[in-house]
Amino acid sequence: MSMPIHVTILSRDKCHLCDVVYRIATHLQSELNITARKVSIEGNRTLEERYGSRVPVVLLDEVEHFAGKVTEGELRRAIKKARWRRPISRILSRLGFCPKRG
Repeated sequence: MSMPIHVTILSRDKCHLCDVVYRIATHLQSELNITARKVSIEGNRTLEERYGSRVPVVLLDEVEHFAGKVTEGELRRAIKKARWRRPISRILSRLGFCPKRG
């Protein structure tokens, strides 16, 4: 099985939309081989300056993909694309190995 995609939700305390996006990510964990975590930007000066009020921000393997409202379908498609961008996925595909789609 391939290594999981790391989904990080950058959030603020008492952010309802952040909680919703995190629940979507945790719901997809068992199906898509991902890890999900929520990180508060509050108290981290660097993150607060960079992201400010744009939360939630969704990072896939530490690369920003979304800010604000995200649907389950959008997150699912982004995870699949992120997995495809990994070099080993392209190599295995060209060799004819077709892993279970997720």
